[in-house]
Amino acid sequence: MNNNDQIPLGIICTLAQYQRSLTDSSIHCLTRNQSIGLTVVAQAGLISLVAVCYVFTIILRNIAWRIRHASGEGLYIFDGPMDLIMFSLFSADVLQAIGAVMSIKWIQDGKVEVGGFCSAQGIVQQLGETGVAMTTLMIAAYTFLGVWLGKDIKKMPIWVTQVLMAAVWLFITVMIILGNVINRGKHFETPTPYYCWIGEDYLQWRIWGEYFWFWITLAISFVTYIPLYLWIRGNLLFDENTWWKFTLQKVKLNANPELKMNRRQSLVMLAYPVVYCISILPLSAVRWIGFIQERGDRPNRVPSAATFAVVAIYGLSGACNVILLLTTRPDSTLFCKFKTLTAGRAPSLHSQGHSSHNLTENGEGEDVGLGRLPSRS
Repeated sequence: MNNNDQIPLGIICTLAQYQRSLTDSSIHCLTRNQSIGLTVVAQAGLISLVAVCYVFTIILRNIAWRIRHASGEGLYIFDGPMDLIMFSLFSADVLQAIGAVMSIKWIQDGKVEVGGFCSAQGIVQQLGETGVAMTTLMIAAYTFLGVWLGKDIKKMPIWVTQVLMAAVWLFITVMIILGNVINRGKHFETPTPYYCWIGEDYLQWRIWGEYFWFWITLAISFVTYIPLYLWIRGNLLFDENTWWKFTLQKVKLNANPELKMNRRQSLVMLAYPVVYCISILPLSAVRWIGFIQERGDRPNRVPSAATFAVVAIYGLSGACNVILLLTTRPDSTLFCKFKTLTAGRAPSLHSQGHSSHNLTENGEGEDVGLGRLPSRS
């Protein structure tokens, strides 16, 4: 003990701040171990931020290239629905990573306290985390419908996806604005306790502003993964005429390995919801435990080390999405490097040496990569 034996070792708050933190939830003094744990969380966020910024550097470079080489038919930034959805996902990843990196201030100060910076972190984190959840939900839904309904999503009118993405971000923005306006002056964003987010007194805002979208995305991802996995194996056959009819069989695709490989390649988009599930499951478990304890009027007994571990894992989801993108080499106007001419379109950018197209005899590309969602074939 130091400072007149009243402040625990490792806490750098003043005596007055520490005494206030014992009864006031608007301030939390970090212990030495908590500062170390928060440093790990901030580093995870920084890794994701650097990785996603690299992706945006590629996007900006390709947009500049397209502006310089735009054909007379016009400039197309988003060549299809998946371009727009992926752009939204990485935008949300940036915000989520920034929210984690902002914790560096709390590490330096040795305390988390309400104020303008605290509110800003809470808002940025809600924008990023909810945005990632809802966009990942759209990826899972699009992938499932692309197979189940036999639709080529790339050929869908892009305005449908534009409307959906606008609705997603409008919903998130409205929830944040309403939460802060209705609860103005009531410490809506407070220490929770190691960083700032919606205070524990506003459970409904937590649920509908974020938790609900975590859990619904988890559920939908599991529901879509199981039938699509069976489809890849050849255990599930779709009825070509009736979308809601299907047949289960024991036969696998071992007799046709090429078809099995094509199906696996075409379902690469499902990897994003899978990565999301892996990263969010531990965090959801810890938050469920805390939620149950709060509702039971019991103190939060979740160890801080467990909280920091699961938050750090979740913070790396942006970097994992980047790794998926780079390893799957999407044929997309946003991410590819060199141009290729497509019918009725401005020149698109193409990955050198790792094209995700297989050329058919007539020279047209059969897209089996990330730029196109799968069909039932």
